[in-house]
Amino acid sequence: MQSNCNKNLLNLEGVKLKSVQHTLDGIIIKIETNPKPQICPCCGAGTSKIHDYRWQKIKDLPFQLSNAYLLLRKRRYVCSCGKRFYEKYSFIAKYQQRTTRLSFKIVELLRSTNSIKYVASQTNVSMNTVIRILDTLSYDKPHIPQCISIDEFKGNAGGCKEKMYS
Repeated sequence: MQSNCNKNLLNLEGVKLKSVQHTLDGIIIKIETNPKPQICPCCGAGTSKIHDYRWQKIKDLPFQLSNAYLLLRKRRYVCSCGKRFYEKYSFIAKYQQRTTRLSFKIVELLRSTNSIKYVASQTNVSMNTVIRILDTLSYDKPHIPQCISIDEFKGNAGGCKEKMYS
């Protein structure tokens, strides 16, 4: 029962919750996955041989008005060709330190025309991170007509033109 509640709370597929710690910095949730055979990115052969484990701290969506971090026990595999590689996870992109759902939340806040500083403060990332995510977005540019008319404007001169300088 409890593992099902934890799975629903995190909403991450194939992840086991190990512990939850409340710190001054936020909530740290230790997680891990079950080992499964992997395909070597170098030679394409299958392998199940685990080389070692490493911990990675990943920023996630804020939880209970606190910053949330996932502490993932990452598995490194070794292939018969000698290549060592990390297991791929569906909830984190390669070389990233934030979950994909956090990136989607940043995009959602940017679409609501919030400032970059506000989005950064709400999602516990730097303004540079928000700018980098904004740069990856594509959007339709508004249609601008071929010609633009500019009308002259005559100010209120009181019915007469006077010299400004005498």
